[in-house]
Amino acid sequence: MNPSAARSLAPLAAVLVLGACASTSLINQWKSPEFSGPPVRKVLVVGVTQQPSVRRVFEDEFAGALRAAGVEAVPSYTIIPEDGRAEQALLEKAVQEQGADGVLVTRLVKSEQKTQITPGFYHPAPAMGFYGWYSAAWVGYYEPPMVYQYDVVTSETSLYSPPQSRLVWSGTTETFSPQDVKKETQGFAKVIIGALREQGIVAR
Repeated sequence: MNPSAARSLAPLAAVLVLGACASTSLINQWKSPEFSGPPVRKVLVVGVTQQPSVRRVFEDEFAGALRAAGVEAVPSYTIIPEDGRAEQALLEKAVQEQGADGVLVTRLVKSEQKTQITPGFYHPAPAMGFYGWYSAAWVGYYEPPMVYQYDVVTSETSLYSPPQSRLVWSGTTETFSPQDVKKETQGFAKVIIGALREQGIVAR
């Protein structure tokens, strides 16, 4: 590879690495062996967070994604506007009044910063003989190591079936380099809904 080509590929490699980190993946899931259907028809979406704005954006986007997938969904803040932990009786009343047969709860498990290092390399100019290699050492191309730091957010999403609050499905996800709550929730919801469809918990 010539020096000019190496220089052009270096920024491309950076874009690919960062692009690969901006996504959500499902790393673990469990489905109750007792669940045999029918698919859930209406879901109450609950985001567990101390930040009111994050809760509302998350619940709005996830509920919207469910509706787009053919599942009736209600953001919990439209029924329980109070921030913080809701009392059990209040939550159960909200579920009953809405006629929801599913409650989807998402909570943050942890957030950590990771580092990825791309090794550097030296590419000397073409040369022959001792003096040729000696001369090439003065004009060769060196690409220093590149260091990328990014955040990884681990979340747990669980779907319960009222009124017994039976756990139907639970999954753990990792979201890389989250920046925009609204944008990330769209991709996050797509992953979760896809898993629920595959398991027959929501209609395909």
